[in-house]
Amino acid sequence: MSNIKSKDYEYLETSREAADRGLRRITRPAFVDKAVRKSKSRITIYLDADIVDHFKKQTKNGSVGYQTLINQALREKIDTPTAIDDPIEKLLKDKKILRRLKSSLKGV
Repeated sequence: MSNIKSKDYEYLETSREAADRGLRRITRPAFVDKAVRKSKSRITIYLDADIVDHFKKQTKNGSVGYQTLINQALREKIDTPTAIDDPIEKLLKDKKILRRLKSSLKGV
C-alpha cells in the first residue's frame, strides 16, 4: 500500500510558508453555519445508484453539489401543485384521450 506522501502532492510545513506563497485559509462566516444548522436536517437515506449517478453527472458542469441538486428536485416537487389524484379528472384533462373518446362516441 503506497503512502500518500510519496505521491506528487506538495506539503507546506507552516502557515508562514503558506502565507509567503500567497495562500490563505478560507473560512465561512459563523452566521452561515448557524443558518444552515437551523434550516437543514441531517439524514441518512438510501437511493438507487442510478439516481445518485444522474445528479453527480449534472454537478460536473456546475459548482453545485449533487446533494444540493437532489434537495432542489425535491423542493420543486413539493412546491408544484399536486397532481390530480382522481383518475377520472386525469382523463378529463388529457386532450388526446378526449379526442379518442369523441371519435368513439360518433359511432354510437
